[in-house]
Amino acid sequence: MTPDDAQMTALGEQAKLFNIAIKHTGGDMEKARLMVAGQYEDVAVIKGKFSLPAMGKYGVFLIFLNIVTRRLASVNSLVLSDAGFTERTRIFDAWRLFNSDFRSAARSAGDASSGSYEFSAHLADSLDGYDIYTPIDAWDLDAASDIVSEIIEKFYRGESPQCQIELEKTSSLAMELEGVQIEGQGEVEGAAGGDERLAEIERQAQYVVPGRVIVSPVRGKYINDVRPGDTIRVLLTAKDAISVKVSKLLNAYTEEGEFLPIKGRVKEKIAQGKFGYIIYALVAKNVMAKIIEEENVKIEMEGGSPESTSDKGDSRLVLYLSLLLGLVVLTLIIIFSLI
Repeated sequence: MTPDDAQMTALGEQAKLFNIAIKHTGGDMEKARLMVAGQYEDVAVIKGKFSLPAMGKYGVFLIFLNIVTRRLASVNSLVLSDAGFTERTRIFDAWRLFNSDFRSAARSAGDASSGSYEFSAHLADSLDGYDIYTPIDAWDLDAASDIVSEIIEKFYRGESPQCQIELEKTSSLAMELEGVQIEGQGEVEGAAGGDERLAEIERQAQYVVPGRVIVSPVRGKYINDVRPGDTIRVLLTAKDAISVKVSKLLNAYTEEGEFLPIKGRVKEKIAQGKFGYIIYALVAKNVMAKIIEEENVKIEMEGGSPESTSDKGDSRLVLYLSLLLGLVVLTLIIIFSLI
């Protein structure tokens, strides 16, 4: 692999990370960029373990809370009848290592795991009711530990558990890269056929970069009327190397480092229900712009926008009224000339 090939591969990986991040930031380009750089963490991780010696129950759990949307992102637990694994578990390990050990233990436990699924479901149902987000916002380890302990005690209805937890921050991007299943991850995309549909489209290009449409309220074409094959005006929005390179090749990059609009041929348009549209537009060979637009706005088309049916109707009406007015004036002139 040549140095240029290695550079392009690295840039492609960055673009993929950005596309994953933007899905978790609601289309916010700046937050997505910071998330890729490790500077925007939207998830709190609760690593914990508990023991109920009298009942012969020993558990380990891993909870992910999205502190931006205030929603449970993921919860998993492993409940065993012996203390071996919980005694070896180190809650102060980084969450990735904790998660790796947890997965290995879950695979090894098999049928020895007793009631893990039911306990995980109980945790998931209880956390919101106990308002776990208030102590997490304050990063209050003691208060969070009290809540988790009470949830465990109510589930087993017996002795008070010996419970330890530790808190850590991470991001939705890191979770997805680690293979942690995020609750409700496909809800928005579900209206458009799911994450697999978007992934299938994005595999048709080597690079996918973020962009936005140019709004043109007077002469534009509604996004609802845009079809694959149409050519639209696109403005790239991320200062990544691929976007800059494409813009420079198309003479759409100013000396001040600003992007100028370029043309893009619509590859796909995905309706997102009340969340608007995702448009994929080819802007260069093997490069697609991914555009998230929340409203059915009028956008600028390349080479001028064809008038909509209503626009044409309005134009004809004006023409007919002008002709009628002219005819009336001419008739009056003739009448007065004859008097």
